[in-house]
Amino acid sequence: MKLVPRHHDLLLYQHAYSGGYDEYRREQIKWNRAKIDSVWADRDTLAAIAADIRSNKIAGRGLCHGARNGFEVRWFADALDCPVLGTDISETAEQFENMVVHDFQEPRSEWAGKWDFIYTNSLDHAFNPRKALDIWADQLAPKGRIYIEQTMQHSPAGASEMDPFGVHPMFFPYLVFEWGKGKYRLADILHVDAVKRKGHVWVFVLEREPQAAGEREELLEESRHGASRN
Repeated sequence: MKLVPRHHDLLLYQHAYSGGYDEYRREQIKWNRAKIDSVWADRDTLAAIAADIRSNKIAGRGLCHGARNGFEVRWFADALDCPVLGTDISETAEQFENMVVHDFQEPRSEWAGKWDFIYTNSLDHAFNPRKALDIWADQLAPKGRIYIEQTMQHSPAGASEMDPFGVHPMFFPYLVFEWGKGKYRLADILHVDAVKRKGHVWVFVLEREPQAAGEREELLEESRHGASRN
């Protein structure tokens, strides 16, 4: 026998599957099918994200990871009048327009540097969340943004075989700092009025770290021009 800490007492939790990745994949597909008509994304949260996308002038091309039945894909496409693609690990994604079957923890070379914004409320479904964030950062265009929706349901208290990764929202910025060094950074936190299951909604906004000297210089030049106009 051994002592096992309760999920509620942890800041960070990753479920261990006895069958490894294959078991994880089976669980994700099983629960996707069981909840195919269920939608976690809500219009108030998506509207707050859309407003930020507009204000940063990045409404060019969007990607929604773990989008199940494509609700958020359709919502962003209509609200921002731009092409949006969604992914899901289950083959049920093929039933919905502008959805593709894809494990968001795996790279696709044709997506590198392509997306102006990425949205997900499904980081808690990650088998390897650190790898997923690295890949999403690589998929961003230089000025793009990642929007990660978090609630207490995404914390260790809500983790399970279905939602294997849990991080407390108050701990998430620290995690981004630790995992994102040299790759991505926390740019903003959107506090949304929407309430889900009696809980607050946070949207963590990530940006790529401008690695290349030319990219850094471009950002500095934009800053100089902005200052001179003011």
